[in-house]
Amino acid sequence: MDKLGEEGVELFSNGNIEEALLRFEKIIELDSENSEAFMRKGDCLDLLGDIKGSLKSYSKAIQLNPDNKIALYNRALTYEKANNIENTKSDYIAAIDLDPTNNSEPNNKLIYHNLGILYGQQSKYDLAIDAFTEAIKIDENYADAYHNRGYAYYLKNDYKKAIENYDLALKIEPDNIFYKASRNVSKAMID
Repeated sequence: MDKLGEEGVELFSNGNIEEALLRFEKIIELDSENSEAFMRKGDCLDLLGDIKGSLKSYSKAIQLNPDNKIALYNRALTYEKANNIENTKSDYIAAIDLDPTNNSEPNNKLIYHNLGILYGQQSKYDLAIDAFTEAIKIDENYADAYHNRGYAYYLKNDYKKAIENYDLALKIEPDNIFYKASRNVSKAMID
């Protein structure tokens, strides 16, 4: 089974998704309790556009191993594609809760960042700001989190705080044209 798993991962990495899927399905046929194989199957189905099948496979992986942070995160991403916002948020939060010390992949800063974007899309700017702040607590050099937190402040018409955050992002990435443009737009709102 290990050989099948290695072959599946290799095929997946090389873009041979359908062949990889066959390997993971074979593992599941041999061991119906293999959480990793169900998660990998979900990854394949997601890339093949089978959102329903992908969600089913991720859910089985999580049922078999409730501590599978990657399966929760990947299922959240797939729920987001399906525009199921509540389940997306629930899975992001569950993935963070599984790993409060941030010792496993994916990094919680990425999850908080995604959660912040999701809240922003729902016009829940204070929650977005809180999520971006949590990402920054994990990595104080996370320029995108500063930028997106600035944008949330901008959407709240708090242009001074927006500029402060854009400046922090620009300290980290001084040549980023998007950060500069965002700062200029906010600056124009105060001048």
